[in-house]
Amino acid sequence: MKTLLIREIPDEIHDSLVLEAESNRRSKEKHALFLLETALSQRAADTCGELLDRLWSEPAPNVDVKEIESYLATRGRRSKRP
Repeated sequence: MKTLLIREIPDEIHDSLVLEAESNRRSKEKHALFLLETALSQRAADTCGELLDRLWSEPAPNVDVKEIESYLATRGRRSKRP
């Protein structure tokens, strides 16, 4: 496995990284790696099927599925999501 050293990170970015890592119960190194992986995996999909697979496999952050289901139920719709 390779190592990456990043120098001269502005204080506000470092502080934000530390706070976000703590709130996600990760070390700042693991959280930085997670952010890099997430950013790099969001490349353009080659096909619609690949895009759909990615959207279904990675739920959006801060989404409360029960709240969405409740909203859809009040509108007379049901989610087709498994």
